[in-house]
Amino acid sequence: MSDLTESITEFLTSDSILNAPDTTLSTAKRGFVDCLGVAIAGRNEPVSQILQSYVASRAGPPDARALLSNHRVAVSHAALYGTAAAHALDYDDYAFSNHVSALMVPAIIAEAERRGASGLAMLQAYIAGFEVWGRIFKREPDHLHSQGWHPTGIFGALGVAAAISTLAGLSRDQTRNALGLACASGGGVMDNFGSDAKPWQGARASEAGVVAVELAELGITAGPNALDGDGGLMAALSPNGLVDRYSGADDLGKTWLTADSNLNIKPHPTVGASQRSIDAAIQVHRDLHPDPAAITGITIRVSEKHAAVMRFHNPKFASEARFSAEFGVAAGLIAGKVSLEELKDDFVSREAVQRLIQLTDIETGPDDDPSYPVGARSDSLSITLNNGRRLDSDPVHRFRGHGENPMSSNELKEKFQTCVVAEIGLAQAESLWTQLNRLEELKSAKNLPTLNERAPH
Repeated sequence: MSDLTESITEFLTSDSILNAPDTTLSTAKRGFVDCLGVAIAGRNEPVSQILQSYVASRAGPPDARALLSNHRVAVSHAALYGTAAAHALDYDDYAFSNHVSALMVPAIIAEAERRGASGLAMLQAYIAGFEVWGRIFKREPDHLHSQGWHPTGIFGALGVAAAISTLAGLSRDQTRNALGLACASGGGVMDNFGSDAKPWQGARASEAGVVAVELAELGITAGPNALDGDGGLMAALSPNGLVDRYSGADDLGKTWLTADSNLNIKPHPTVGASQRSIDAAIQVHRDLHPDPAAITGITIRVSEKHAAVMRFHNPKFASEARFSAEFGVAAGLIAGKVSLEELKDDFVSREAVQRLIQLTDIETGPDDDPSYPVGARSDSLSITLNNGRRLDSDPVHRFRGHGENPMSSNELKEKFQTCVVAEIGLAQAESLWTQLNRLEELKSAKNLPTLNERAPH
């Protein structure tokens, strides 16, 4: 059996998580807060509504509330629906290029409801999944997005399986089998971006991670080298065979990704690669005050790999605009913000927005950020006015909300309330915010509130 799989299995079945520093709990709580906020905002998106109807029509033990609603479903179905809602708006956080919270949080809450697990156990499950998911993904030096893979969909089942196996208290053999089953369960491609299949890819991976643990607990076996063997997932995916799949993850339980600046919380409901250029556009709007009607040209400067992720250069709908650098900059220059209000079809289709989109060029530079291998040292933009004047943004090294430039508690609360107050009302929003920020004190996941269907008037 390989050193990598065995080191992960050892970590997940040991008491190492009990030695995690307090900063890891803080990261996990921010993940829960941000995920539930954007999930509540996204629960009425068409893909969420369809999947809610889908899971309601499927038989299964009603062990968990679907996104803390009155509707009880199987745990795997709660993970499917909750993740779809959390990922539907592409407003959810990410770490190491993967949407970790959107996949893990709904699954953890549902599994914790089934088992009556405490808030502390839920946070520890999140930490375990985060640590394992990050270790696996970071071993691939090449850019999987550029090969057409959606890493969240590919590796999410593993992260969720790691988290849920900890919560379920699986044995070493069961945990190894759960990881192997998860290797057979993920999937996702870049050409599904801009469609309902993008959030579904994440949702399917979350569901698959839960099912992998359930099957392993029942005795289903998997290949012991399904993750890191010659015919395993890591070898099969690696574009140039450079992935490190041999050495053990000996730092698990000693150094903590969740204690460092790895969780990035988005200020804008668009793909992570667009956050810096949007911040640059907002800075130009705020400080230089250009008249959008006077703009005759826009140049956005981003890294090659970030440009490859922002695939829609002429978006017509909000679903496409989330993955468009041109739209994000146009919205920032016109509205001075890029919020849920701007990510609507009627705003995207405005003549002024479409005009700026058509005037925009993307200039790609090297991926030369020493601590962020798929990004440039900074993103920036220039605009040209009809009088010949050129205006340049400040370079944006880390957007506000990035792990190295984190939102304050007040800024995170503002995002949370913007997402949830219209849905569940101010009183319940305040109560949920407080409870999530004290999640380690929660006796049982069953004590989390059942959310209002609509905000009271």
